[in-house]
Amino acid sequence: MVVQIAVCDDEKIFLEDLVVQISTQFNETGNEININSYMNGPELLEASENISFDVLFLDIEMPGINGIAVAEKIRATNPFVSIIFITNRDDLVFQAIHYRPFRFIRKHWLKEELPEAIEAISEKIKSENQYYTVSFNNSSVQIRIVDIVYMESFKHDIFLYTEEEKYRIKSNLRKMEKEFEIHGFIRVHSGFLVNYRYIYSIDRTKVVLINKDMVPLSRHRIEIVKQKLQLFSRGT
Repeated sequence: MVVQIAVCDDEKIFLEDLVVQISTQFNETGNEININSYMNGPELLEASENISFDVLFLDIEMPGINGIAVAEKIRATNPFVSIIFITNRDDLVFQAIHYRPFRFIRKHWLKEELPEAIEAISEKIKSENQYYTVSFNNSSVQIRIVDIVYMESFKHDIFLYTEEEKYRIKSNLRKMEKEFEIHGFIRVHSGFLVNYRYIYSIDRTKVVLINKDMVPLSRHRIEIVKQKLQLFSRGT
């Protein structure tokens, strides 16, 4: 798998140095990468119409369309992209949290903070290319774990939902929770386990998914769901 990376910063010298450092760090992880660099938001947005980026390194503070606005537009069409904001503006961090950034890196601490972020991204990419084998229609089917949107418990069966298919297996949700929590699945209700990547929003009674489907949310689970969503979004 080739990791598609976009780097966007309006400072030319910093941008060139950042690309070199990203390339060097990724080479140490053994990942094959393709890096595209941009000096403004509109250029990146135009490119994102043809390239499905896996990772964005975005300067928050740019003239015209800033990094937060760029993240919002790309996230709308590419919900699984990992966003790493580069900034010296601590006051903008809380504004950017809404777009579930994977990391914040301070420009003056780039050499210290970039290696950890790329190592974490590499682990995330690795985990997202693992498969789960189920028996379905008298044959074995391998499902990419990241493609499972949510699981629903019904009597002695578990239904696994992807965007295209529904699979039924014999198991229980407690067992599936133990097995899949490491892959970013959150128990939101006694009968539902949801892949955090597909969560669009949560309120007091339900979880809204990015495809606008809704699953129930237990009131006593609200805070732990919020905490896990934040941790999983950061790759921790």
